[in-house]
Amino acid sequence: MKKFFILFVLFISLNNLSFAQNGNDLETTLSNLSSTVGEAYVAPVISAFGSNLNSGWVSRFPGSTILGFHFDLKVIAMGSFFSDDVKRFSATNGFYFSEDQVETILQESGYSQSHPAYASLKQELLEEEFNVEFSGPTIIGSDKEYLKIKFPGKTIQSGNQQYTVDPYELELQEVKGFLNNLKVFPTAAAQLTVGTVAGTNVAIRYLPSIEIEDLGKFSFWGLGAIHNPGVWFPNPLPLDLGVGYFYQKLEVGDIFESSATQFGLYASKTFGFVVSITPYAGVTFESSKTTVTYDYQSNEVINGVPVKPVKIKFELEGENTSGFVVGFNLKLAAVNINADYKIAKTKTASAGISLGF
Repeated sequence: MKKFFILFVLFISLNNLSFAQNGNDLETTLSNLSSTVGEAYVAPVISAFGSNLNSGWVSRFPGSTILGFHFDLKVIAMGSFFSDDVKRFSATNGFYFSEDQVETILQESGYSQSHPAYASLKQELLEEEFNVEFSGPTIIGSDKEYLKIKFPGKTIQSGNQQYTVDPYELELQEVKGFLNNLKVFPTAAAQLTVGTVAGTNVAIRYLPSIEIEDLGKFSFWGLGAIHNPGVWFPNPLPLDLGVGYFYQKLEVGDIFESSATQFGLYASKTFGFVVSITPYAGVTFESSKTTVTYDYQSNEVINGVPVKPVKIKFELEGENTSGFVVGFNLKLAAVNINADYKIAKTKTASAGISLGF
């Protein structure tokens, strides 16, 4: 049974992931990006992390009983959808050009190595931090596109003469779309729900640490509870109600660490008994944040020595603050199959199969 769950999780989670085949892992790719550019590059997956974590928790409600038996072991898969407008980004930030880049810039402006001012022009460009424009694919963009860096141009005084170095746009081939036009970001986990005490079930969600090539170890866990307030009414309610709160935490390699919380209000109605179908709907209020950490290697050189890498660390919040969920649960004796869809800024679908009583 354990092997089945792990294989199912691996298949659902990793089947759609396609990494850029440029020989770079994600940490190496990010090492070329300062904090401002790095934030813009990784932004699309931040909301996907949070929305996935805050999805798929509720498909069956506790009974409206003070004490009862409920056991449900589920494999759940979640996928957040990306729109085309988050596959590219632009940003402005400071940047030191490397020696190779400076030589290309000078060559494009007509300054060959034999030019009498070549050495002084090169040195001037190497020592200055330029405010440049960056544009290119985000982490989910195409692996056929590279990050572009626009040199703004400069007039340099050398001796008694001024020299003009023209604007020029360079490609940084170490940075391109890492997930190669990924349309849906998948996550999956095993989830155990037990109860019922005072109309309340407790749920635990877990994904064992899995090594993903070029990305690192991927793992997360979550804990929450859902309560049926109908337990406190003397007469049965026409609908099953649920009030739930859930917390979860995710880690991806040494780069991403996410946490997410969700509070939800749900309603459902069951039709049938041994074989039944239960439509359900809910309103969720959620939040998520991700800390991103990596080492940035600048091109800056001081006294002929390259500067050491700088630790970059920043925190980004997921864009979802509320959502509306609609779905159904199909019961076939002890087997349950469910699917739902969350309408929010980051739209997410989830589906699961479980054994439960």
